[in-house]
This record gives sequence, structure tokens and C-alpha cells, in this order.
Amino acid sequence: MQKTTLVEKIGYGFASLGDATAYGFIGVYLLFFLTTIAGISPGVAGTIAAIGAVWNAIVNPVMGYIADKVHTRWGRRRPMMLVFSIPLALGMFLVFTNINLPESIKPIYYGVLVMLYWTGYTGFFVPYLALGADYTTDYDDRTILRLFGSLFNMFGATLSMVMPTMIVEFLEGQGMTSESAWSKTALLLGIIAAITILITVIAAKNKDLPCENREKQEIHITKEIINIFREYGEVALLKPMKYLIVASLCSLVTYTMIMSDMVYLFTYNLGLNAGEISACLLARTILGGALIPIVGKIVLKTDKRETLIGFYIFGMVGMIAIKIIGISGFVGLCSYIFFATLCTTVYWQIMPSVFYDMCEYDKVTTGKNRTATIVSFQGLVEALAVGVGGQILGWILEWAGFSGEQAVQSELAMQWIENSGTIIPIAFLAIAAVALYKYPINKKVYNQLINVRKEN
Repeated sequence: MQKTTLVEKIGYGFASLGDATAYGFIGVYLLFFLTTIAGISPGVAGTIAAIGAVWNAIVNPVMGYIADKVHTRWGRRRPMMLVFSIPLALGMFLVFTNINLPESIKPIYYGVLVMLYWTGYTGFFVPYLALGADYTTDYDDRTILRLFGSLFNMFGATLSMVMPTMIVEFLEGQGMTSESAWSKTALLLGIIAAITILITVIAAKNKDLPCENREKQEIHITKEIINIFREYGEVALLKPMKYLIVASLCSLVTYTMIMSDMVYLFTYNLGLNAGEISACLLARTILGGALIPIVGKIVLKTDKRETLIGFYIFGMVGMIAIKIIGISGFVGLCSYIFFATLCTTVYWQIMPSVFYDMCEYDKVTTGKNRTATIVSFQGLVEALAVGVGGQILGWILEWAGFSGEQAVQSELAMQWIENSGTIIPIAFLAIAAVALYKYPINKKVYNQLINVRKEN
């Protein structure tokens, strides 16, 4: 079995930079922008994030189905990646552009824009993740391929989490208003995301080969829609997939709550300025990058499932200790960043290749090749997590009396800001760890599946 070369891994990884740039920017700053710049209440802002999740639940099955059916002379995956990179970048720009609208209209306006963003993101992400399965079927090689993706993911995280506050502060120093500075920052990140996707589209030319021309068939819209959701339902009911969905959703709700809450925690509870916040987020990104080779070695010596569970348990124990002791001083801040990193980065380094394993399980047990449909579930849970995590955080902030117009928050608001970045999200991480424990596919089972395929 021929393994992927270093150049191929790097070429594939570039789009992960765009993925992390787009997803991280929305995940970390959407609620903060809506509540402090656009002037929307936290509860309504959380609902806007939830609207995007509902919309994505509709769009994901469609994108997965299309990505499995597309056959062009440019390949199966790359045309979709290229086309949808445009609404992805446009959606990023528009979501972070403040428009002077009546209070009753503004939430609807931003809800529509969030839907545009998730349409672009899902349209790119589903074929991109499926493209990784086309690169190689080797268990360890797929893991390493996704670790390269994680490396570029860290670069994207730097752009989307660390740079925005620094860029906004710089532009404000040049005389721009906060609204204009956020809009220009989002435009820049959107362009960067689109360019990195284009690089992978070009680099993957020899992996996403031209497809044979197929005879044109009459399309019945109603029948196709039924087929889309029937196949999605069939995949969702696969026993291992049910555990994988729960594990992914709960892992990413943890990610969304911690990362969205960080900006509030650092700003209001710890009183950090924009530069200090950027430094903290940069430290998280560097630490996440340093974990990649460590995670890779552990995975290759043990297994993906056990590695995830181990890091989750370690992260949960640390977060509980931090909640008990409190976040104070330099040591407390460093400890929080360390354990928050464990809870929010290892998922991205391992889980995509776990979804690839499900593709082989599906081929052996059902005889069907539904790679894009299966990996689209990761895109679905990513959007749902932003919606669920954002809605929960929004409700908590609203209930606790948070106000984006106040520089100093009440003691109750700051208490629940801290809870939302520590004990509440790790409750979801505990559920994820249990679901992973019940997930039945490990390296041994995977190799057995591959042998069955070869025999057949």
C-alpha cells in the first residue's frame, strides 16, 4: 500500500489553515461581536448562533450527498471546495460587519448571514474531509495525514483567535471605528481562508482524479431529496456512528464554550487588554502545536480512541482543580491556558481520521461507498456545537446580567463567566469520553475490516 509523500501531506494540510481560520473566528468572536459591537443581547446572540446550527443540520446531508455524487473532469471533491470557498469568505466578512438596522430586524439580518456562512463552510469542508480519505486507506498514514492537517490548523487558529484583537486594536489606532476595524479584519481573514483552500485544490490534482463521463440521467427533485435524507438516516443509525456523533458533538460544545468564553473571561474577570488577550491565545496555539508530535507518538503506540479519552480525563481533572483553586495571578492564568488547551485541541488532531475509519466500516457492513456523507457528520456536529454552545453561553450571560455596554460587570456575571469556561463545558467533555469508550472501532478492528474488503 503506497503511503502519502511529505509534499502531498503539506498540500492537503493547507486547506486546514482556511478551515481553522473560518471556524475559529466564528467560534471565538461571534457572540462577542454581536453583544459588544452589534449591540444584540446575549440571549438573542445565542439564538442567532443556534439558527446557524439548525440551518446546517439541513445543509449537511445535502452537501454530503452531492459530494458523493459529483463526477467532473476536474475530479469529485475539488470543484465543490473551490466554489464554496467564495460564500465562506463572503459570509465571514458580512457576519462581522455592523449594519445600522432596527432592533427587531437586526437579529433576522445576522441570522441570514450566519446561514450564508455555514452554507459556504459546509460546502467546502465536507468534500475536503472526504478528500483525505481518498489520499490513503492505511490506518496510521491517515492519522499522520490528519496530524499534518492539525499543524496547519494551528496556524489557522493563530490567525483566527490571536490576530483579530491585535488587528482591530491596530486599525482603531489608525483612526478607524471599532465597527470598521472588525469588518476589515473579517475581510482579511476571509480572503486568507479562500486562498489556502485554492492551494489545496491545486495541490490535490493527482489525488482527486478526473471522473469518467456519465450518461445524463433525468433528475427527480422529490426523489433526490428523499434519497439524501434516507442515506443520512441510514448512516446515522450505524451503531459506531451513534457513539461518534455524541462524542464529537459534546467535544465541540466544550470547545465552543471554552473558546467563546475566553474573551469574556480575559476581558472582564482578569482585566486583560487586547495585547495580553492575544498573547494568551497565542500561548494556547503554540501549546496546541507542541502537542501534535506528542499526540502522534501516543496514537501510533496505542490507539486513537484511548488517546482521546486519556487527554480528556487529564483536561477535566485540571479544570476541576482550577475551578476549586480559582484563576488568579500568572501561575493561575498559565494553568488555565494549559488545561483549556488539552480540552480544546486534541479533538482536531485525532477525530477526523476516526471518521475515516467509519467509511471502511460502512463499506464492509453495507457494501456502500458513502465517504462524503459520513464525514459530513463532522461538519454537522461542528455547526451544531457552535449553535448549542453559543446558545447555552448566551442564556447564561443573559441570566447573570451581563451587559456589553458596561466596562465592569457584576459579581454574579463574572462568577458565571468563570463557570462557563471551566466546570460547565467539562460536563460535556465527560459525556464525550463515555461515548468514545463505547465506540467499538480501534486499530485492530479497522485492520480486520480492511482484510475483509480485500478478501471480497
